[in-house]
Order: sequence, then C-alpha cells, then structure tokens
Amino acid sequence: MSFELAVIAALLLASIVGMLAQRLRLPYTVSLVIVGLAFAVVRDRFFPTFDPGLHLTAELLFTILLPALVYEAAFHLELRHFLDTWRTVLVLAVPGVLVGTALTFGVSWAVLDAFGIRVAWPILLVASTILAATDPVGVLAMLREVGAPRRLAVIMEGESLLNDGIAIVAFGVVLTALGLDSLHPALTAVWVVSFLSWEILGAILIGGSIGLGLSWLTSTIDDHLIEITLTTISAFGSFLLADQVHASGIIACLVAGVLSGNVGATYGMSASTRVAVTSFWEYAAFVANSIIFLLVGLETSPVRLLHIAPIVVVVWLAMQLARAVFITASLPVMEPVRFTSRKGLVAILTWGGLRGGVAMVLAMSVPRTWAYRQDLIDVVFGAVLLTILVQAPTVPLLLRLFGIGRDKGFREEAVLLRARLRSLNEAERYLERQHEAGAVLPEVYDELRQAFVHRRTDLEESGKRLRIDASSVLDEERRELERQLALVEKESVRQSYAQGALDEHLMRRLVREIDDRIFALQEKE
Repeated sequence: MSFELAVIAALLLASIVGMLAQRLRLPYTVSLVIVGLAFAVVRDRFFPTFDPGLHLTAELLFTILLPALVYEAAFHLELRHFLDTWRTVLVLAVPGVLVGTALTFGVSWAVLDAFGIRVAWPILLVASTILAATDPVGVLAMLREVGAPRRLAVIMEGESLLNDGIAIVAFGVVLTALGLDSLHPALTAVWVVSFLSWEILGAILIGGSIGLGLSWLTSTIDDHLIEITLTTISAFGSFLLADQVHASGIIACLVAGVLSGNVGATYGMSASTRVAVTSFWEYAAFVANSIIFLLVGLETSPVRLLHIAPIVVVVWLAMQLARAVFITASLPVMEPVRFTSRKGLVAILTWGGLRGGVAMVLAMSVPRTWAYRQDLIDVVFGAVLLTILVQAPTVPLLLRLFGIGRDKGFREEAVLLRARLRSLNEAERYLERQHEAGAVLPEVYDELRQAFVHRRTDLEESGKRLRIDASSVLDEERRELERQLALVEKESVRQSYAQGALDEHLMRRLVREIDDRIFALQEKE
C-alpha cells in the first residue's frame, strides 16, 4: 500500500474508531491501540508479507507528529498555572527521569536475576532510560472528562512536556556510554556538561527567539490564515532548527508553543484569530494522536511479546515502583497540594504516568548493528502497551477512589437537571400563553401553576444535593444559548457577504465583533 493511501486509510479508521468509542464510552486512545493490535494479529496470521505502507518511524514522529502534539499542548498551557506548580513539575521532570531510570534498572535487574531470567544488562539500562519519560496525553483527556482539578492536569501535562526532552537527552548520554553513538564515541565529564548545556539551554534560546519573534509578527497583522501559518512555522521551525544544530527539538518546540500561546495569542491575536488557531491545532493534535496510537498497536508483534511477557511485566512493575518511591520521597519539596491526600497524589501521579510514541521511536532509533536491538524494541513496546491498556482505562476509577473529580453519575445527573429545567421552562411558557389566550380555565391554570412551583422546588433541592445551584445551571444554559445565537449571527453576516450586501472589510469587522463575544463566553466557563 502506498504511503498516501495508508494515511487516508488510517484517518478513516481513526474516525470510525472514534465514533464507536464515543457510542460505547471507551477511551479513544485505548480503542485505537486495540484496533491496531487486532490488525497486527490478522496481518501476522494471514498476511505476513503485507506492508501497510505507514510505519512509526523516527522521521515520521520527530518531523511531523511530535512537533504538532508538543506545540498544541504547550500553546494551551497557561503560564500562570504552570508557574504555580513549577517546583513540582521540575522535580518530576528532571530528577524524576534520572532517579526513575536508575531505580527501574536496578529493580528489574534484581528481580529478573532472582527468578533466574537472564537478560543482558544493556537492554534493561536503555529500556529504563527510554521508559523514564511519561506521555499522559490520553490520561489528560480522561482527567478533564471526570472533572479532575486543573492543578493536577497542569502538573501532569507540564511534566510530560518537559521530561520528554530530558529523557531524550539522557538517552543520548546512555548510547554514548555504550559506544552506540558514532558522533560522540567518548564519554567524558566535559562532553556530558557541554552536551547537556547545549541540548537544554540552546533549545530554550532557539524556541524563545522563534516564539517571541513570531508572536511579535502576529501583533502587526489581523489575518487568521497568515497567523495560523506563523504558528505552524513556530512549531515545526523551532523543532527542526534545534534538531539541525543538535539541541533538543522537543524543548525548543515547547518553549515556542508556551510563548505563542501566552504572549502571541494574548497580545497579538484577535478573538476571531484565537478561535481559528485553536481549532487548527486541536485538529492537528487529533490527527497526530490518532496515527500514533493506531501505529503503536500495528507495529507490535503479539507473538514476540508473548515470548518475553515475564520480562515486560517485571520492567513495567519496576517502572511503577520506581515512580512511586521517587514521588513519595519528593513530596516534601513539592508545592502543597490541597485537592487530595498524600497517598492519593502519589497513587494518581504514579498510575497516570503513561508511556507512548516517543518511547517506541527511541527504541527503534537504536543503531541496527546493535545485537540487542530487537529485544529492546520488544521490551519497550510491551511496557508501553501495558501502560495504555491497563493504566489509562483505570485512571478515572482511581480518581473516584480518592474522591477527586466528578464521576459519570454526577455528570449524568447534572445533564438531567439541565434538561428538566429547560423542559419545565418551556412548559411554563406554554401554559402562560394558553392562559393569556383564555384557553385554560382559571381553576386549572392555578392548579397547574402550583404543580410547576413544586416541581421547580424539587429540582432546586436536587441541584443542592449535586452541589449545583439551579441558578448556575441556568447560567450555563444561558451561556450556551448566547453562543448559539452568536453563531447564527455570524452565519447571517457571511450570507450577507456572499449575497453582495456587505463588502469584505465590513464582513471581517462584524465577524471579529461576534467572535469577541463568543470568546468572552468561553472565558466564563
């Protein structure tokens, strides 16, 4: 199958899986991985020579998919919230990666040796380094779905963005130590310091320069298409330029995205442009995530995984233990967390630390001449699959266990309350119209009116039990109706332009005014 046709097929399959996942209330990313695994089983069993035409290569991930994901997440990362939790994020992202690597390696090596399972130590060392970086993209969606505190989401998102870059740098150091990096054959203290300094500080300099420069450009114009193009240049340009000069592309892209979202979008974009830019990057992230998680399943060989299942399980458990031990030991230096208990924080941060596409691509980027390359890939792929298939679906259960967020029952009750209030309001308006028209006897009107009063009182009591005030539900309903009315106005303006009743300048001006109102409504949510 050609690459172009494979991409179209992957997007079609992702759309179908997404629709089914919504209907069946299954996590989207988990569903994609399961479908990819199913295809892999069918391919290996019946079509062993079939080439799908699309593979999770380093070029595809680092050139196209990863910049889109990192930039989109960084663009939406509110700097003030990040600064509120900077100490926790840095502790988890920097020493967390290093300590996690060492503990995972030590524990897995000791356990496997105790059970008489012989594994070459370089495999475990490289796998531990690769798996040190979390990738909780799928978990973040579920955190928001269950109403988890914003502070928890910021911590996990900030950690995943930073430690991807740190883990890639550590991965380079380990490859050099094992003699697998032809560009840096000797590992010395001077080389390590210079390497780390340029990888991190150079990336910050490149990402900051591009992010601020293009943010200034967006302030000089007001055209959503040009500004979307500038953010695209900011995302991929920062990543690729940093990579060309051997700095960290992820860190450069992260810095550029944070500055674009907090400086460029705030001070240089109109509300209309912000809506367009946000929609564009949300779609780009959706496509990138869909392809990555589908290929995670498709690139896995179930037969090989079964052969090394004990090793994979031990490494996966060692990852959890290492992360839990480090987080527990680091609690005193983290910011005070008020939304959960200490045990709850440790459990959620540990179990929510998924691994994903970055780990798999790093495993595949090991030189093909290395004797243990295939064994390493199998171990890493197996551990990634366990985090996605076991941890991701159970994070909401863990949140509810520690009383964090709102469960599905809560959300369904809230939806029912809004629907009942809306139907009650419609019924009351209809009764008033019939009464004013003289179509209802006064005695019947008074009786029905009193029944409506009792029903409204019951709904308000239900709202209190749900910790929702009926007025707040009505406010939410009012904001949604105002948004819909604004969209109707916007469509009317565009129709007037299409019919020649407005010139382009006036049409754009009116659309910007309406988008300002829509954006203001979103800010109130």
